[in-house]
Amino acid sequence: MSTRQLISALACALCALGALASAQTESKPQPPASAQGEIKGRIISDDGQPLAGAQIYTRSLRNQYAGAVSDADGKFTLPNLERGTYTVNAYAPGYYDTANLQQERALRSYYHPGDSVTVRMGKGGVITGRVRDTSGGPLIAMRVRVIRLRDEAGRAPAEPVFVFGPPEVNTDDRGVYRIYGLPPGTYIVVAGGQSRNGFSNRPTAYDNDAPTFYPSTTRDGAAEVVVQSGQEATDIDIRYRGEAGHAASGTVETAGAALSDSDSVSLQIMTAGSLYMAGYRYLSGRESDRSFVFDGLADGDYDVIAEQYGKGSVRTTAASLRVSVRGADVPGLKLTLAPLAAITGRVVLETAPPTASWKEQCQSKLDAVAGETTIIARREQDKRAGAAYPGGAKLADVAPDDKNEFALRGLAPGRFRLDVRPPGPDWYIRTAALAAPTPAATNNAAAKTSAPARAANHPLTDGLTLAAGAQINDLTLTFAPGAAALHGRVITASEGAPLPDLQIYLVPAEPARADDALSYRSARVGNDGTFAFTQLAPGRYHLLTRPAQPRESNAADALASPYPDAQTRAQLRRDAEPTETLELQPCQRLTDHVLRLAPKN
Repeated sequence: MSTRQLISALACALCALGALASAQTESKPQPPASAQGEIKGRIISDDGQPLAGAQIYTRSLRNQYAGAVSDADGKFTLPNLERGTYTVNAYAPGYYDTANLQQERALRSYYHPGDSVTVRMGKGGVITGRVRDTSGGPLIAMRVRVIRLRDEAGRAPAEPVFVFGPPEVNTDDRGVYRIYGLPPGTYIVVAGGQSRNGFSNRPTAYDNDAPTFYPSTTRDGAAEVVVQSGQEATDIDIRYRGEAGHAASGTVETAGAALSDSDSVSLQIMTAGSLYMAGYRYLSGRESDRSFVFDGLADGDYDVIAEQYGKGSVRTTAASLRVSVRGADVPGLKLTLAPLAAITGRVVLETAPPTASWKEQCQSKLDAVAGETTIIARREQDKRAGAAYPGGAKLADVAPDDKNEFALRGLAPGRFRLDVRPPGPDWYIRTAALAAPTPAATNNAAAKTSAPARAANHPLTDGLTLAAGAQINDLTLTFAPGAAALHGRVITASEGAPLPDLQIYLVPAEPARADDALSYRSARVGNDGTFAFTQLAPGRYHLLTRPAQPRESNAADALASPYPDAQTRAQLRRDAEPTETLELQPCQRLTDHVLRLAPKN
């Protein structure tokens, strides 16, 4: 595949799948965004060997794309990049990009021009077997696909994750299938039913059948298959049931203006209460027919989700509907698209005082631009019983434009956590503020919905709850130069004693910062006792440890805020008063701090 073909394919996939998503201080003048740079790197396998011919692609948070191919030493260069924030991923047949495992946990890594990147590719596992009919004969051209339930550590993904590689294959003339390049984890295997690929939905003789899950059952009874890196799970044979499925059909409608030629609609049908996608459809804006059909459905409850995409692959409206299939087709469904939520605002970069002697200690020249800032919104999972899977983005990221403004649009209704990353290691978040709603704004239904979040919640420590169509338009993020960093380790009072599972907290020691929520930080202590805090406001701090909460089995750990809530902050202030303090100077990097646990009484 050429670089241009790679970029074009990536842009189409992101469009269809929705991949992603004034202050009182003086803002620093911005250098031209057209300043060019490059990201260099190397592609290696999990045993450290270089991979030649791997395809590398990058996306800026302004939705600009570039691609490259690794050379014989695994090296690559992504040239002519504007200043900004980028993601980097790679594809090589038979391998998986370990960065995709981060995305399963609602995590991503971001880079800037000038960075050097090492992309590690894991050797994918294989699931292979045969599909036979009830009499034992081979079934030819039978569609087979796999669904990843949990990762290697037993964690379920936060949302459905689409990765490059064969999402589904057809059996050969012996009834044999082979799916390779799979990340390690736990899978189920399914044969028959509709394709999940809305672009090349080639019909087969089994499209209208209810899918059969390995070994020969329905979804509820499916046996799990464990896949390890570089190893094959063989003899995963399926005895095909050949049971007729049912259809769910209907139309997509708009509450306001009709769809334009540049719009498109993606439709998914998912088994209720799970992340198993039973089917996918794509409607072009140039098509006058807004109808859809999902065939081959077994009895059960499903969520049908429609998402409209406009210019720039941005979700604009969505709808979802709970559907119950019980022994018959379900016709006449109507999905009415409604506006999605948005968070908009601006970024302010403060200038360093002219007399600041500490600027020489900083790692960078403090010439950051607002576009190198990253704002990420992650939706918390809705754990209410019977909650339908909503349309809209559950993970969105953005960088400010040349006017220092940003917009997170197309967000699903629900509670979001904001992860704000400063433009460089020498910057920290000084304030994050939502302006009070004006009397005129409160006449708007969406503003009324979001007003309680403004009054009671800090946008970074407490998150934001968004109703469908809610608009929060005045979030101001102010960054200051001179960030400090603290790395260290916790040791037990008695040498050789086991270290308990701990959470470590930074508590500001200055009374003036006692009510500043962003001056408090928390982090989980590693199994080896190490901890790290970066991009901290300079000042004096107390360090406290507390027993950590049990780890979640899904992506909830990734969504945990690094900022303690108000109740925890109040308790930490009381507990910290008698403890010693440490002082962090602007741009100081303290790398060897040791915190000894107090002996138990």
